Amino acid sequence: MQKRSFQLILVLALLVTSFASAGGARAWAQCPTYITVQWGDTLGGIALMCDTTVDAIRAANPGLGWWLYAGQVLYIPTGYTPAPPQPTYGRTYTVQWGDTLGIISKKTGASVAALLAVNPQITNPSLIYAGQVIYLPSGVSAPPPSYPTQPPAYPTQAPSKESFRLVKITYKGGLYIRDCAGGTNILSSAVLKTYWYYNTGNIQRLGDGSVWVEVKLGEQINGYWRGWMLVRDGLGNYFTSPRID
Repeated sequence: MQKRSFQLILVLALLVTSFASAGGARAWAQCPTYITVQWGDTLGGIALMCDTTVDAIRAANPGLGWWLYAGQVLYIPTGYTPAPPQPTYGRTYTVQWGDTLGIISKKTGASVAALLAVNPQITNPSLIYAGQVIYLPSGVSAPPPSYPTQPPAYPTQAPSKESFRLVKITYKGGLYIRDCAGGTNILSSAVLKTYWYYNTGNIQRLGDGSVWVEVKLGEQINGYWRGWMLVRDGLGNYFTSPRID
């Protein structure tokens, strides 16, 4: 009788272990190393699906803002990835004004995941800057450059309107260029110590105390030639030099 009870306990323990392993495998299988954010996704939901925490995801994605947007690529630290073959590098590409990894993917034909695989130095897929040199996967041809391979720290030609002036990003986390003042649609990234032309005649002061300026994009992005940048938040923190009120 005691022997039969022991055998029954052993069988139940094996079943519980196998179910737990299967559940863990399903969670891991759903979460590759990089996840592309879909409409409606939240950090909490992604963390729950991937059996990790919001803090772990934020720590693995330096510079990650408070909002997610569809198409954003996140690095998932617990994502299971079999040991990949050593990536082979092809040509290089110099990031242009207004480029994102998605735009570069369309220009070159390489997927965002393939670009990230050969550029481990890109710790935040949502933040690249003009003048940065990235590798392209082997077999991918770089498009003809439309800008010098060694661009200056600021545009060489001023916009035709005299109402535009240079402003320098001083916020270490960088800023996003959006489609409208206070908007959530991100057009591009503006990183620390880069210069942008802003329209002195088009400054928006919102009810929460934040200040936004219209900036000139280097090229057309999603139908936009200009975007909006937050230069002061509602708490009185400034993100540019000179300060704009």
